[in-house]
Amino acid sequence: MMKLYGAEHHLLVLSDAIDADEHAHSFVQVTIALGGELDIDLDGSTIRCNGIVMDSNVLHRLNGTGKPLMLLLIDGTSDIAAGFRQQINGHGYSILQPELVDTITAFALEQCSEITDSSSYSLFFRQLMMLFQLDHVQTGVTDTRIRDLINLIRDCRDSEHSVGEYASQLGLSSSRLSHLFKDNTGTSLSGYIVLHKLQKAVYLIFNGAPITEAAMEAGFDSPSHFAATSKRMLGMAAREIRKDSVFLKVSCLQ
Repeated sequence: MMKLYGAEHHLLVLSDAIDADEHAHSFVQVTIALGGELDIDLDGSTIRCNGIVMDSNVLHRLNGTGKPLMLLLIDGTSDIAAGFRQQINGHGYSILQPELVDTITAFALEQCSEITDSSSYSLFFRQLMMLFQLDHVQTGVTDTRIRDLINLIRDCRDSEHSVGEYASQLGLSSSRLSHLFKDNTGTSLSGYIVLHKLQKAVYLIFNGAPITEAAMEAGFDSPSHFAATSKRMLGMAAREIRKDSVFLKVSCLQ
């Protein structure tokens, strides 16, 4: 069984069935073994640990078959991602202290059954961030133009995601906007738009849309393009994520 919670700036997964192919993505990723240890292929070697934080675009493969895990995928442009990056301190990844992992594991196993709606999830997530000492982080994107752009992308209601159109709305050239986005977030604008489309498609699928319809509505050129992107960025296909899964779209903006 896999439980997914989709919020404005992250996806949180509780599962005992994650065994993804080698991949990299634009998320900042936190992986916690909810009992025991996990093996992760990283930098050409296998690391065994209780928990790890990885920056965006780090190539990795998680070997988690049959082990309960908590996987937190955080929008790389968010304040929370910036807080985790401070802890990583430019090293690409950071192994979490076993004592912290034990505390988070006990909290997650005790509280996850209480999550039934946005309100209870919001409380769960705030308490989780307190355990990571990230409850007062305000260190994300500072350029108001890039903040406006992120809001435009998140609030889109159609399948078109033109960099040129966004640049025109903000009074910038496409190249200047792309450059500013990269400087402010550490992520390419084109990569962020692909991530946004992937998140949108996943939300639509778990709200009952057929995979083909979700792919096209989210802005992918074809269902096969969506499938390839899901495999490349998440390490698994949408049909694999959906199987035996429970999805709750929640809000943390309360």
